[in-house]
Amino acid sequence: MVVVVFIVVVNHEKSLSRPILCLNGPPGVGKTSLGRSIAKALGRKFHRIALGGVRDEAELRGHRRTYIGALPGAIMQALMSLKVNNPVILLDEIDKLTRNSMFNPSGAMLELLDPEQNNTFKDHYINTPFDLSKVLFLCTCNDLQTIDRPLLDRMEILELSGYTVEEKASACQNDSWSTYRCLSCMLPLLLLLQLRLLASLPPCGT
Repeated sequence: MVVVVFIVVVNHEKSLSRPILCLNGPPGVGKTSLGRSIAKALGRKFHRIALGGVRDEAELRGHRRTYIGALPGAIMQALMSLKVNNPVILLDEIDKLTRNSMFNPSGAMLELLDPEQNNTFKDHYINTPFDLSKVLFLCTCNDLQTIDRPLLDRMEILELSGYTVEEKASACQNDSWSTYRCLSCMLPLLLLLQLRLLASLPPCGT
């Protein structure tokens, strides 16, 4: 229900500040698939950016051209590959951002997710302000405790619980039955192919 309301808000209140939805739950519950479905429902292109291990804001904001091997940041690379300015960008595992005394990419992430600032986002490589206000950012995480509090305050958390034992058992049972039916349908065909192959072989001793 929360996702449906979110899609309605995005579609009909384009002039207002859109909420940043963060999908929180254990691995394997379908957070990325849900993000892709939201993009499909909105009729927008979808792109996923993995944030696990990102420790330098230059990976998001780009490198200055004075550096050898400089490249645009992950956000601008996504927009250039999609060739649209209003995609759905999934920031996957935002809780895995690496930070220490020297690097903290959360500052760049705050600017990305702040509607008051991202309309003049400047990638260091491109060095020209770019309007990201039409981009719909979604986030995923496994553990809310590791996200910086200012960053967490910008997001609306949607809890996705893991599968229960009964749900796992039902899924296994359904998959096993589907596999059995598939094999039972293919078995006569395989036998027929083997018989035809045997019939086409020359007799022994020739």
